[in-house]
Amino acid sequence: MGLALLVLFLGLAMWFQYSKRKKGATPQLSKQETLVHGLIVQGKSNKEIANELFISLSTVKSHITSIYGKLNVTGRQELLKNSTGTST
Repeated sequence: MGLALLVLFLGLAMWFQYSKRKKGATPQLSKQETLVHGLIVQGKSNKEIANELFISLSTVKSHITSIYGKLNVTGRQELLKNSTGTST
């Protein structure tokens, strides 16, 4: 009886974690990705982002690629749409 309750409890815990992740829990962006994301939302260009964060343009592009992957978007317009809740 105790073993059955333990299995049931573990199963419910795993299901809860899975459903929580599936419902759209936000992926964890790194600190730098969060900064880049915020500047994109502000309408900054890649070059402006690089200058503001004192990083190279290729580093900005790498962060953006990573952000797109983590947020499951295909481009800047979709990122902006998902970030603001409206189409741009």
